[in-house]
Amino acid sequence: MSAGALWAGADAWFSCTPSGCMRLLREAGVKLAGANAVVVGRSNLVGKPVAALLLAENATVTIAHSKTRDLAGVCRHADVLVAAVGREAIIKGDFVKPGAAVIDVG
Repeated sequence: MSAGALWAGADAWFSCTPSGCMRLLREAGVKLAGANAVVVGRSNLVGKPVAALLLAENATVTIAHSKTRDLAGVCRHADVLVAAVGREAIIKGDFVKPGAAVIDVG
């Protein structure tokens, strides 16, 4: 029910990790409306819910994963980068645009 509510934009309780990511971004003062957000990870527990929550805040969201072609190039366009792929060291320092907000869920 909460997954359906998430994508429908309804009020509900959501998983704590995606909610925590959003709280970190809010507390850091990150402006999400119009921002290019990249979520690396497509799990039902973190990746997809974070993407939905970012969409709800009017970010433009790209969901990438370990098989994404030119992952580095995709990530370099992100104003907000959320790494939730479940594998160590998939995101390198040169994948990150200067000034981007980055959350490593792992």
